[in-house]
Amino acid sequence: MSIIDRIGRGTARLRRVLAPRPWIRWLVLVALAIGFVAAVADHRRGVGEAREAWGDTTEVWVAARTIEPGTPIVASRVRLPVAALPAQPVDDDPSGTTARQAIGRGEVVTSLDVAADGAPGDLIPSGWLAVPIAEATVSLARIGERVVVTTDGVVIADEALVVDDLDGVPLVAVPAEAAPLVALANDTGVTLLRMP
Repeated sequence: MSIIDRIGRGTARLRRVLAPRPWIRWLVLVALAIGFVAAVADHRRGVGEAREAWGDTTEVWVAARTIEPGTPIVASRVRLPVAALPAQPVDDDPSGTTARQAIGRGEVVTSLDVAADGAPGDLIPSGWLAVPIAEATVSLARIGERVVVTTDGVVIADEALVVDDLDGVPLVAVPAEAAPLVALANDTGVTLLRMP
């Protein structure tokens, strides 16, 4: 006798037992329904306990998409646990203001991420100066991108930040001590090396 025959005979016997006793079928269905409701209630209780473990929650502004430095911020309001928030989240809607640095999608927008009035000067790190660069070779470096400034194959600023584009002329922030040398190098041609 094959397995299929055994299953068929077992099913037939089960039908013969259940047919005159419909209460057994209903009892099984009620037991399954009670089990399902209990599982859902247990899951909801677990979610509630997890939320309570977070502590207090508050509404904050998060980036609605990935935002590049120097571009407008697009934000939406969400509720998050206070314990998980970074320092200095913004209070007012930052949408439309300029991003001082890269902000990932879903990341809480902080006061450090927002350029106060959207001017290029807000992207310049403290203690740095900005110099317009006459590039010998166009680098296509974007606002907010970190670069290395060279001239004639010599590195004159190993850390620099593109803070604006003045009609194709990049405005680059460099440490204050390197700024005069970068400005002087503009006469011979400066090359911006983009960093990975």
